[in-house]
Amino acid sequence: MEPDEVVRTLGELEAERSGDVLLLRALAKRFHANADEFFPPQIDASLGAFARLGYSDEALLRGFAGRLSDLASDASPRRVVRLLRHGAALQFRPHDWLEGLLPQLHQQMPNLREGLPAVLEALHSIRWHDPELLELLATQGLIVTDDLDNDVFFTRFFERWSRHGIEHNEIEEQAVSLAKGGGSSPLDLRDSLNLLAGLYRCTSSTTKEAREFLESQLTTRLAGAGSRAESAVIAAGTATPGEEAVLALEWMQRLSLRSPQLWRACAESIEVALQDPKFAREHLPAAIHALAALSGAGGGKEEGVESNLVAALLNAPETRKAASKLSAQQALHLLLAASLLRLPATGVDLPLARLLRQAARMARQLPLPERRALVEAAESLGDEPEAKEGGKFSADLASIRALPIAALPPLMGAAQADWGTVDVGPRALLLPPGGGELHGVHLLGFRDTFAAPVPKKKKTKANAPTTPSCRLSARALELQGWSVQLTT
Repeated sequence: MEPDEVVRTLGELEAERSGDVLLLRALAKRFHANADEFFPPQIDASLGAFARLGYSDEALLRGFAGRLSDLASDASPRRVVRLLRHGAALQFRPHDWLEGLLPQLHQQMPNLREGLPAVLEALHSIRWHDPELLELLATQGLIVTDDLDNDVFFTRFFERWSRHGIEHNEIEEQAVSLAKGGGSSPLDLRDSLNLLAGLYRCTSSTTKEAREFLESQLTTRLAGAGSRAESAVIAAGTATPGEEAVLALEWMQRLSLRSPQLWRACAESIEVALQDPKFAREHLPAAIHALAALSGAGGGKEEGVESNLVAALLNAPETRKAASKLSAQQALHLLLAASLLRLPATGVDLPLARLLRQAARMARQLPLPERRALVEAAESLGDEPEAKEGGKFSADLASIRALPIAALPPLMGAAQADWGTVDVGPRALLLPPGGGELHGVHLLGFRDTFAAPVPKKKKTKANAPTTPSCRLSARALELQGWSVQLTT
């Protein structure tokens, strides 16, 4: 298979949202074996397709690392940004490739513009700690903000910068001013949430005041209060309140942003929007999943209230009516919501057994990342009586476990460069030296914890609360006999 055929095949798989692990593995081996035949743009395109398909392995890393000098030599700013994004998305070991790309990143620093947020995101994703480089990126980001005079760019830049936990007075002052309405024009919903997520990670009293002010403003908008002119800030007058709530929840989930106020406002809007059959059919499964994924962490009364509300939405007549016409992705969303909140397997109107059966029947329509999520949800049910041999959904569990899947490589820092790794179903774990049998380590990634101030000193345990999705993953591993240490 020639390089252009490999690129074309990957494009077709991407268009189909394919989860064909065997074909992806064969294409990765072909890329590794004949990487010298690929032109740099073909390597760039291939890595991007593999990243979007959610497939990564050692062959792909070796092929990429072997051609890195050609790729990085005289690379344009856009290619530097794309390569960083691909390497981070594929979770390649940083010490095998990043240092070969950093000289070109430094060389192109004055030319980086719209891609700056992506660079910050990639460096954080691969756990690369370089204060000097981050300071250069901060300076360039402020220069670009002034040149573009664009508040939208700044909200993206600020949110990605905030993930690194490094204070910068000028950046924070600009964020505070923007949050209090000092921008050149009103921000839309997603840009406002970018700004809010960044402020959640700051620690000063001024940023806290700005965060509370912005959070209150967004809560009012999402609750539907005020005139339609005020609501136009969110969606230019085109979306219904329920659709705006779904957009907010999906963006909050993407940013790992948990705001109890916004959560309640969105939940109330969705309850009202249930009366619209079109909304229930098209948006409700994603909304219920996002509410579950953003629900309270750490237990307590608040988490119980939110769990009950999500359960009520999951068992609403409108949800049951729409359930028979769900797509594979929508069925997965409802199953994940029930699994995340540990809802009863039976005894409710839309029990796990029914959701599991529907997801199992449509599982092969799911792309690889969603197949991994499905298998993880199934493994988390391993201690349910109905999961035992001959139980109500044992056959569906067996069908899901038989799905061809491949785990992404585990996140790895410099301290773990020589550690071993092991695939446990859909999840890969690090194996610390002398850790003992069935003991693994999972380094917490961006979506494993909610937005919170980054501790000044790195600790073994996370300072921020873990997300329901992270807790589901840990539970699935433990039910397979593994002890899992979650570390930052």
